[in-house]
Amino acid sequence: MMEQYIFIETSSRNITENGEQLRVVNFRGTDQSSIPNEQLNVDGSFTMPIMDYFMAGVEGRLSEVIKTKVLGRLTPEAE
Repeated sequence: MMEQYIFIETSSRNITENGEQLRVVNFRGTDQSSIPNEQLNVDGSFTMPIMDYFMAGVEGRLSEVIKTKVLGRLTPEAE
């Protein structure tokens, strides 16, 4: 369903929640399909541990982390 989407970080900031350092990641997923005059973008945000954020950035996999979070939210949980 979302194989054609490219996810990028649009901004981020540090927060402290219950004594834990987290990073709020704002993102945009852009539809890269070839349907003329149609495009559906996905915007949102989520939090993740700050060290996980920096490791994903250093390893060049932040886009994949964002995509995994989005797909996790869009996929219904099994009961």
